[in-house]
Amino acid sequence: MEKEEEELLQKRVEEVRGKLSEKGYSAFLVTKEENKYYLSGFHSSSYQLVITSDANYVITDFRYREAAGGLSPLYELVEVKAGYSLESFLREKSYETLAVEYQDISAAFYKKITEDLTDTEIVPFDGVVEKIRSIKDETEIEATRQAEHIGDMAFSYILGEIKPGVSEKDIALRLELKMRELGASGLSFDTICVSGVRTSMPHGEPSNKLIEDGDFVTMDFGCKYRGYCSDMTRTVAVGHVSEKQKLVYETVLNAQQAAADTMKAGVKGFDVDKAARDVIYGAGFEGCFGHANGHGTGLEIHEAPVASPVSRDVLETGMIISNEPGIYIPGEFGVRIEDLSVITEDGIIDLTESDKRLIIL
Repeated sequence: MEKEEEELLQKRVEEVRGKLSEKGYSAFLVTKEENKYYLSGFHSSSYQLVITSDANYVITDFRYREAAGGLSPLYELVEVKAGYSLESFLREKSYETLAVEYQDISAAFYKKITEDLTDTEIVPFDGVVEKIRSIKDETEIEATRQAEHIGDMAFSYILGEIKPGVSEKDIALRLELKMRELGASGLSFDTICVSGVRTSMPHGEPSNKLIEDGDFVTMDFGCKYRGYCSDMTRTVAVGHVSEKQKLVYETVLNAQQAAADTMKAGVKGFDVDKAARDVIYGAGFEGCFGHANGHGTGLEIHEAPVASPVSRDVLETGMIISNEPGIYIPGEFGVRIEDLSVITEDGIIDLTESDKRLIIL
């Protein structure tokens, strides 16, 4: 493990340890994949972490023993094998209280550890690491920036592929392949590509529908780079647009700008959402914007904070949040425009560079 990486991971573990101390808990069993990676930088399909006030452990089996050994000195390796399980280790340690991620573990696992650890109180610790993760450090911001840059380049490429006669599925596949070619390790989520009347479905799946002259094409896509997710949406037109299409597009663009102008540290997610919603409703499209205006991204595609009509999340410096208002008119068409931004004390740093002006191909 490189010294810089070790210091970063140590800082994260210390933050978790501080929260553990505040609650007076003895140990924290980390099982959620994204939280394990955040606290160890270790990719594996089979391991757990245990964090205590004075020691940290990585528990895995023979398959990952050598790789997990690279986490030293931050984590002490514990190998499970025949006759010695995770439960054996926890029972041996006799922790007074064991904090767990209730929302991640199965009912069967919870039943097993409560039966095995009769002298240990099992307590919930959900959302603690996620709260820490909501504030990104420079390495996380840079990884997200690179992921979004890959998305920008893929968008530039796909503009040359969108034309009448090409199917939504083909466009989605070409986008995904291009992001892979450009260095993405995976997708943030299943790519959305809808056209024509189907653009009124915010999360419509790509179909065999062929793109036609006069269609809007909405693409919502993202990729992973060093574990961090990008997310962007662009709506483009093919051939020509009607006056109504142009009006709707400009309204969504104005709504997105209004939300962007609102975003900075100390502002509530509710107020960001309201800024965009007021523009859309004020233009006569009330009832056509039914989802939240934004969500955080990171190791997961949906993280804190949320900007919605019911959100009370407060934006903080270092958070990354999407800005994605839309108008959807059933039976006609829809438009969504989405960027990712980093929150600062005075405003935002937009990570998405692709043109937002109406593009007619």
